[in-house]
Amino acid sequence: MANQTTTDDPALRIVDPPRSAFRRRRFLLPFWAAALIALSGTVSLVVSGTITLPFNRTVVLEGKLASKSEFFADEQVRRILMRHGIQVHLTKAGSRDIANNDVSAYDFVFPSGQPAAKIIRDQRQRDRQYFKVYKPFFSPLVLATFRNYAEGLATRKAASKQDSADGKQDYYYNLVMPEFVRLMDSGTSWRELGPANGNRVLAQSSDVCWSNSAGVYLGLIAFVANNNQVPVTEAEALRLADRIKPWLTSQGLANEEVARLYFAPEGRGLAPVAVIYEHQFLAHQLRVKEQTGQPDHQRVLLYPEAQLQTVPELIALTAGGARLGDLITTHPELRARALALGLRVLEPDGTLATGQLSELLHRNGLPVPQTGIGDTETFLPSVPLLEKMITRVGECPEVPR
Repeated sequence: MANQTTTDDPALRIVDPPRSAFRRRRFLLPFWAAALIALSGTVSLVVSGTITLPFNRTVVLEGKLASKSEFFADEQVRRILMRHGIQVHLTKAGSRDIANNDVSAYDFVFPSGQPAAKIIRDQRQRDRQYFKVYKPFFSPLVLATFRNYAEGLATRKAASKQDSADGKQDYYYNLVMPEFVRLMDSGTSWRELGPANGNRVLAQSSDVCWSNSAGVYLGLIAFVANNNQVPVTEAEALRLADRIKPWLTSQGLANEEVARLYFAPEGRGLAPVAVIYEHQFLAHQLRVKEQTGQPDHQRVLLYPEAQLQTVPELIALTAGGARLGDLITTHPELRARALALGLRVLEPDGTLATGQLSELLHRNGLPVPQTGIGDTETFLPSVPLLEKMITRVGECPEVPR
């Protein structure tokens, strides 16, 4: 019998192919985390309306502005405008400086009050140049001070604390202008009223040659000093300017930004009573309340009982400026942001958006000021006479016409 040889079949071992690098846990965890972050970012860009910004054509508009440059410098305002393809390049200047210099290089100008705006409008109309006027918001002229200074004025019946339904209204005072003028005219010192300050009772303003707030304040105290009458002749206007000049120049060298001095930590020594706009004070209080949970208890406002409203005008000088004016006046987010910056918003037809600022202050736990506090309305002299008075008081350089 032949030998039988057995040969076993070779064993086959099936080996799984190596796992793709894209399926390994070390890859999957970072990948999905990154994907989720990217997805959430995309959703955020879609919701905010900024996803198409890289593909939008952005127009840079040149603007020359006074105190309302704070609105256009706000980051949220800038982002909203960028969504609409607009970037604003700001040139800061005083209202009177804007009015008395060439503005042809700008798309829009935004002086803080009617006297400067009228000069610009009249010139554009005379030269038959394009312009369009927008009035998106306004802010009353006020005197900002510290609590002990307001209480010192109250001892002489020059100020009184505003009433409040909840009894917590102690940030706003009514300023009795005839009594305040008498204190300035008599050379009374603050020390005689209580504060440890030997200087004369005065309000510190910006440079009257430069700023609308200072020019309007000049007109306010001149009106009160002249028995609530405006001067009607140049001679009368210049006599009145000479009388009130020490009330504006005895403060020393005027600063272009008195609000910045007042809100500085050393503000009590730098500008204890400052002529500013209401929105600057309200924006400060809203910011402090958000940061600390409490308002700034030491800073208060004096509202002149002789009412005088300053309505700034955005004057569009090009079609691009007009597009910006339309947006500022009608866009809900921009209007809401103006409120958040303490401004009183106007409707497109020029009427006041009633109650909106009050509601904002209530929501943020801040008291609401009373602005309709007196029956007397202050009137400014005609623009030519006001210019004569400003030049006389401030010894300003003559402006070529």
